[in-house]
Amino acid sequence: METDFENHESAPPVIQKKTKVELTDYFCPFCNFKLFRGNVTEFNMVCSQCNKLVRSAMIVDPERDPES
Repeated sequence: METDFENHESAPPVIQKKTKVELTDYFCPFCNFKLFRGNVTEFNMVCSQCNKLVRSAMIVDPERDPES
């Protein structure tokens, strides 16, 4: 098997463009402990700090809050 070291500059390098994903920090509404960072539509989990069930439906998004 031969390798062509002289011709390696003819092919452009493979560059993967990084996409910018906006991640959201999710906090427990009871103790304000940071649950996780991500981009999800819905979640149900137990807070590891206060051991209470946190549902995404309980958390009010400040951008979608109609009272503000």
